[in-house]
Amino acid sequence: MLISFNKKYTFLLIALAAGSVEAEVVSTPMDLVEWKYRGGTFHCTLNQQVQNFGNVSFVAHAGEDLVLKVQPMRPVALFDRAGLYLQDGPWVATPKQQSLSPGKQVNPTEVRFTGAVDAMLDGMTAGQWARIALTYQNTSTPVDLMLSSVNMMTPLAEFNACRSRLPAMSYRQARDMVFQYDMGQRTVSTEQKETLMKLAAYIRLDKSISKVLIDGHSDIVGSNLGNIQVSKVRADDVASFLREAGVKDSLIQIRAHGARYPIANNKTAQGQALNRRVTVRVLRADNNDKSRVQ
Repeated sequence: MLISFNKKYTFLLIALAAGSVEAEVVSTPMDLVEWKYRGGTFHCTLNQQVQNFGNVSFVAHAGEDLVLKVQPMRPVALFDRAGLYLQDGPWVATPKQQSLSPGKQVNPTEVRFTGAVDAMLDGMTAGQWARIALTYQNTSTPVDLMLSSVNMMTPLAEFNACRSRLPAMSYRQARDMVFQYDMGQRTVSTEQKETLMKLAAYIRLDKSISKVLIDGHSDIVGSNLGNIQVSKVRADDVASFLREAGVKDSLIQIRAHGARYPIANNKTAQGQALNRRVTVRVLRADNNDKSRVQ
């Protein structure tokens, strides 16, 4: 079965790329295919150890697109190109294929695909096979890695359930946020509330969060006292919203600076708009990162 499968796809690849070097088809025999799910609060993985090749993993992180990682057992030369395809199973007399996405080598032992990976999973759920085509810069034989959906449905269901529970933000996205304000605006807008809801959901889940620092700033229009007051009103409103969304009050620290720390020229309307802001910094207990916001 495996031999006829390899021959069938070798003929297909030759027909699709006439004149090219014949690719080495690599796959795990269907009776040995095993997909494994692992998940946590902020990440989910679904992987297969491919016989005589290495590891292939679907990886989902909070707030990020689904990624496919291809990791050969041994370091390899630089790839000339890497492609992701969907095609019919080996039982189809004349299998057709669909090109999905190019890949990128991120280090000597990993090629990563970040586009159309969800489409790949959808196709495999429907019974199609995935093909990962790896072509090297030197004269090495190209590799066509074949992935079947055999024994995939149960771990895939667990993987999808894990993805549905992931927060909409990652720590990288949550740790430094800036909310801009229109002239005269004192409370958060509908759009800003949606962002704060996502932020609150992340903070509730990450038990390592030790502080949520909320800093209010204003432009230079008005008196110093008035600017301090309006910056405090804005910061207090953000803090109140986060509390109502379930963030512990003990984590929240509020400061109002008025126009003391501008990040843009207060002599222009554009600069004033940038200076009217509330920043939210989320710190972990072991946080050593320098904030990127002011």
